[in-house]
Amino acid sequence: MEVVFLEEGSIHLLVRAVADGVENYWWVVDTGASKSVVDRAFASRFVHDESSGAMATGLGKEMVETSTGMIRHFQLEGFSFDPLQVAIVDLHHINDEYSKYSDKRIAGLLGSDFFFREKAAIDYEDLTISL
Repeated sequence: MEVVFLEEGSIHLLVRAVADGVENYWWVVDTGASKSVVDRAFASRFVHDESSGAMATGLGKEMVETSTGMIRHFQLEGFSFDPLQVAIVDLHHINDEYSKYSDKRIAGLLGSDFFFREKAAIDYEDLTISL
């Protein structure tokens, strides 16, 4: 895991993942998100079985257009996981914010659905995730 400080007092944890063989994408550890999310700009690279959109509550409680899909092969730190269903949304606002403070491009958010399913424990001192 890696820590990114976007502004004073704003700490974001990032992990590098491999999705369907595509390496070196950064994901935000977002235990406050109910579902894992992929940026629409990246979805064509590793999301399969996309189904058409619906409206859902997004960041800031505004409604955003979403669709869903499946990442068939997902890996963190060399460990493989069962397929991961994701919402597909436009995350350009997140990447715009990250570009001000970091050179990292965010492919998605790993939400509580993933961490709950994998029975995760986050060690903030050691910056590790036990799954």
